[in-house]
Amino acid sequence: MTEEKFKRKHEIILVAVDDYIRTAQPITSASLNLHFKDLSSATLRNEMNALESMGYFKQLHTSSGRVPTSLAYKEYVNSILNSEKLNVKDIETLLTSYEDRSVSLISALSTLAKRLSKATNCPTVLVQHGLQNLKIVNIQIVPLIKKDALLLVETDAGVIDDSITIDPNIEKSACVEAGEYLSKHFKDKTIAYMIENIKDVVLKAGSQILEFRTLIEGVANVLINVIKTKCDVANENPTKLLEGLKDNEFSEAKDMFEFLENKENVMDVIDTTNQDFNFTIGEDESKLHGSMMMSAPIVINGVPIASLALVGPKRIDYANVASALKFIVNGIENMKGENS
Repeated sequence: MTEEKFKRKHEIILVAVDDYIRTAQPITSASLNLHFKDLSSATLRNEMNALESMGYFKQLHTSSGRVPTSLAYKEYVNSILNSEKLNVKDIETLLTSYEDRSVSLISALSTLAKRLSKATNCPTVLVQHGLQNLKIVNIQIVPLIKKDALLLVETDAGVIDDSITIDPNIEKSACVEAGEYLSKHFKDKTIAYMIENIKDVVLKAGSQILEFRTLIEGVANVLINVIKTKCDVANENPTKLLEGLKDNEFSEAKDMFEFLENKENVMDVIDTTNQDFNFTIGEDESKLHGSMMMSAPIVINGVPIASLALVGPKRIDYANVASALKFIVNGIENMKGENS
């Protein structure tokens, strides 16, 4: 196939998918003629026949036009993701939830996923899976009321915080010393390294840290729970998503919402090892039924710490959702790099 013919087929795929997304009407040579005025109907029919045989389109009925397959949708989405001109409107405001890394990293990412859902009208999925690889900058233990203390682990990507139960008789000074002791021994080490080696450090210290030994062991237990893989689904505009769907698409939307209720199914579909943007559609993944999922890793200082995904119907404004996801994920990585 010559480069010119390949380019023409590529353009036909993009125009055909775009038309189908906007109109929900099967694609015909007549509808394509409105965009390709220099090509005859016969040429367009031949091109569509060729593209059908290549797996980009399919006919629902013998006499009907064609509809895109997952292969065509992927071609269309990849074209958007590779474009330098992103269709970003007010997406910049989403990044405000991540501008201050002095706040909780996990809460900031969760807020970001919710705002992304609201901006795109699509459910979002945040899978936290790589916090153990973050490097420790500083550790503080702040006593609170009753038997709790606030554990603050400052990392190179932001602050990880959680509550920790402490002995009510422990002195405030012991909490401060425990934090300083841990910071001294584990600064510039990963959280995973700290968890693996904290018991040895405690044993070697002997009576030096006797007063706050149980406190340090409690820190390790809290961090083990914090770094576990977790999946959160945000669905800020469920009714908005249904607007514009055709009658035959509502059953697929129902399947999509049911799919999102089972977090184990959701995590099975998201490839957390993937280091690039990924697009999956229901024809490729049975658990998704007739829905699409677009996912990307959240990477800070070269460390993947989570995966962020958008889920929606196959016929959706891909220019908006793909651009928003790309902008947000790239924005987090670039912004952290500038402030490191």
